[in-house]
This record gives sequence, structure tokens and C-alpha cells, in this order.
Amino acid sequence: MNSGDRLEPFHQISLGETAKYLRGTSAAPAWDTYFFYRHGTRLDDHAERCPQTLSALEAMPLTRIREHAPESLYSILRPGTEILPHRGVTNTRLVVHLPLIIPDDCALVVGGEKRVWEEGRVLIFDDTFEHEAWNRSHQTRVVLIADVWNPYLHEAEQAALADLIAAIGDFNQDCGIK
Repeated sequence: MNSGDRLEPFHQISLGETAKYLRGTSAAPAWDTYFFYRHGTRLDDHAERCPQTLSALEAMPLTRIREHAPESLYSILRPGTEILPHRGVTNTRLVVHLPLIIPDDCALVVGGEKRVWEEGRVLIFDDTFEHEAWNRSHQTRVVLIADVWNPYLHEAEQAALADLIAAIGDFNQDCGIK
């Protein structure tokens, strides 16, 4: 993490778009990532460098959709960075946060309810509710994030959704839509 050579900005936000997603309270805002799965593809070099993390992820009911999911990563929020309010696109999955390094004055608000991360204590939420986060400390915050299927979905529903979403992705790609 200190070298930063394998980190990338979350969502590859360009400098001109940063203001839509991030705000800096004391320095240039930065929300970096270290992906294990990105758009459903396992990043083998990252997985090999963190075998215990990968083992923990593989034990979870990760959302698996061809070319879309899972998404799993270390979310690295630099000091003085605020992630502005936003929403996810579907409640067919839930977002799991495992806080790893949590300095004081870091929090998450989901649906208007503030939650303070506690190292080692899992927090799970539906990100279709408006949510935001911040690190107002002077240290880096690190959370392991993974998407899992909503537990209210049966296996047949999960399979149908995975097929549907993959087919929509294929259609969009064939039509030149991102």
C-alpha cells in the first residue's frame, strides 16, 4: 500500500470529474483501490500477493455475473477525503465492508443513518440507499469491500439475474453502448 504502484483510483475518475464524487477537507481527495475481482475477472497478481484475503473472499457468497461481478477490493480513503452522496444501481446485491484500518473521524452514512466502522466488525448494506463516507483524520482508512447476493434471492433467482445482466451487457456491447 505504501508504494502505491498497484493502486488505482476508484472508478477511474478523471481530474475534471473528481468534484462530482469526492471532496477534500484538507488535501487533494483520493479514493484508491486494490482490486481482487474487477468486473467479474480475478486479478491473479493481486490475489497471489494476498492469499489470505482471497481465501476469505472465496468463502463468501460473492455475486457472480459474467463480465460484471464480483467486485472485491481494498478501498483506500486518503486523509481528508469525503465520498459525496451517491447510490448503487441494484438491490440484488449487498455491499460488505470489513474495516481493516480505521482512524478516528471516519464514518459511513447509509439512508441517513451514520455508522462508524470498527476494525474487524463487518458492516453490510444495500447501496441503493443514498450513502456517503468520509475520512476526516490525518491517516489512511482501509476497508475490504465485496459484493454478495441479496440473501432474499433464491439460487434460481440469482442464476436468472446473472443470465439477464450478462445478456444485457452483451446487447449493449453489440450496440456500442457502454
